[in-house]
Amino acid sequence: MNEAAEAAVRPSRWKEIWEIALRNKLTLTGFAIVALVVLVGLLAPVLAPYDPNEMNIPARLQAPGAEHLFGTDEMGRDILSRVMYGARISIAVGVIIVAVSAAIGIVLGSLSGYFGGRADQAVLAVTDMILAFPSMVLALALTAAMGPGLLNTMLAVIIVRIPMYTRLMRGQVLVAKEQQYVRAARTFGEKPFWIVVRHIVPNCLTPLMVQMTLGIGDAILIASSMSFIGLGAQPPTPEWGAMISTARIYAIDQWWYAAFPGLSILITIMGFNLIGDGIRDILDPRSRK
Repeated sequence: MNEAAEAAVRPSRWKEIWEIALRNKLTLTGFAIVALVVLVGLLAPVLAPYDPNEMNIPARLQAPGAEHLFGTDEMGRDILSRVMYGARISIAVGVIIVAVSAAIGIVLGSLSGYFGGRADQAVLAVTDMILAFPSMVLALALTAAMGPGLLNTMLAVIIVRIPMYTRLMRGQVLVAKEQQYVRAARTFGEKPFWIVVRHIVPNCLTPLMVQMTLGIGDAILIASSMSFIGLGAQPPTPEWGAMISTARIYAIDQWWYAAFPGLSILITIMGFNLIGDGIRDILDPRSRK
C-alpha cells in the first residue's frame, strides 16, 4: 500500500484526538468551564452590570435579587461585577505563573539533563533546597520579604514552582538523550544546542503539558490564598481571594458575599484539573486503542 492509500485509511492525528476527547465527557466539561470563565473575564467590561469599584452605601450588604444577582458587599459594590473582573485577574495570574516558571524550568532542566557535570549538580542543589520547604510556606516567606502586592505574590509563586518543572524536564531529558534519534543526530555532527531544541525538548513536553494545565489551577489557588491573608492583591482590586478575606467577617449573616467568589475559585480549578486529566488521556498512546 502506498503512502497516499495509507493516509486515506489511517485517521488523522487530530481526528484521533477529537474522538478521544469526545469519549471523555469530563474533559469536555472542563474545556467548557474554562472557556466560559475566560470569556467572562475577557468580556467583563461589557457583561458586568456595574463598575466593580462603584460604591453605593445605601445598598450595602443586599441579598441576591433582581437588581444585584449576587448581592452587594459592605460598600454597596455589585458582587457579580467584581466576580467577573476577578476572573480576568485570576486566569491571568495562573497562566503567567505557569508560563514563566515552566519556561525557566524547561531551560534549566534541558541543560542540566543533557550536559550533566557541575552545571547539573548546581541545578540539583538549588532545586533540592527549594523543594525542601513546603511550597506555601516558602511563598509566604518570599512575599513577606518583598512586600504585599499581586506582582510580588506572582514572583514568589514562580520561584517556588520552577524546581518542579526543572526536575520533571531533567528526568525526561535523561531518558531522551539515550534514544536512537539523538544518537543519530550526534553522529551526523549536529550541534548540542540544536539537538536539545529540535529533538529532545519536543519529545519531552507531554508530561509537562499535563503538569502545566494542572499547575494553572494550583497557581490560582495559591495566589488566592495569599490574597486571603493580605499578601496578594490589595483592596479595592476585585480579586477572588481578597473578596473572601473581607467577606469572612460577614460569613454568618451575609452568606452570598463569600459564597460566590469561593464557588468561582472552586469551579475554575475543577475545570483546569479536568482538562489536565483529559490531556493526559489524549497524549497516552493506550487511549487510542
